[in-house]
Amino acid sequence: MKFICSILLFISFSASAQYSLKVKKEDNRFLFFQKGIKTDTIIKNKSDLFYIKLPDSLKNNIQIFLKNGQFIKTDTDTLYRLIHISGMKYSHSKPDSVFNTLLEGNCTPSKNISIEFINTKTQGAFLKNIFIVK
Repeated sequence: MKFICSILLFISFSASAQYSLKVKKEDNRFLFFQKGIKTDTIIKNKSDLFYIKLPDSLKNNIQIFLKNGQFIKTDTDTLYRLIHISGMKYSHSKPDSVFNTLLEGNCTPSKNISIEFINTKTQGAFLKNIFIVK
């Protein structure tokens, strides 16, 4: 009887104990979109601005590869201008607050800009798009 009472007493104390969980809120959204009208045609000073927002958890694992184009940083931290540079390949990364640009070599000159977001851990592309330059 004493044993059963001690078990019931233990269960009642355990059931009344309060546990709190702390959840760290992190914004894991990866954003890439055009400012203004969304189109696959790049026109200088009209449709060449893009928002790129990388969460801290992905900054070290994402690299952007461009053929026939390059992103240029603007005054705003998440806004970049896409410019056409025919025949050149560039890569961009942002491991911290610095936006790194590397010349990757040359490619076939074209009026199309190819953009590819690569996960550097898996070497897999998770976003690809082609824009036409006018």
